[in-house]
Amino acid sequence: MSAPAIRLDGWRRVALLAAMAVAALVAGTLVYLVDRPPGHAMWIPHFALAPRPPTFGSIGDWLPSFVHPLAFALLTAAALPAGSPWRYRGCVAWGAVDVACELGQHAALKTAWLGLAEQGLAPVAASRYFLHGRFDVADLVAAAAGALAAAACLHCFDRFKENLHAR
Repeated sequence: MSAPAIRLDGWRRVALLAAMAVAALVAGTLVYLVDRPPGHAMWIPHFALAPRPPTFGSIGDWLPSFVHPLAFALLTAAALPAGSPWRYRGCVAWGAVDVACELGQHAALKTAWLGLAEQGLAPVAASRYFLHGRFDVADLVAAAAGALAAAACLHCFDRFKENLHAR
């Protein structure tokens, strides 16, 4: 007797995509709580756990840039119908958002942001992020990889559903 097939449609698909997204966001948040200096991230309180060697090591340098597009693309996909092509477009869009944010931290753009901030034309949160952030090519690669990983997860979901129907 074979094991019963697990169906990944309806609320189960939504729940699994959302759970994967939340797990990724928790991992990314932990980097800020245990490996970064207090107050490093805008919306994370000014506290940290006791100083010690980095928990995440060098992976912690780029992990948040990976998990952000991954998690938000999966949440976007969870909110859309299973067959919608917008699920994959969401992966591209979230990857593009993260790449744009990283490029906005490049030294060549800091003077432009400073000018906008001094004139009051840039939101305070964006100014702080772009003016005090550090551009890193590894973060560009991580953002693209996070978007690709989200698309790969969606592809696996689609293939799994196809295989169930083939039985």
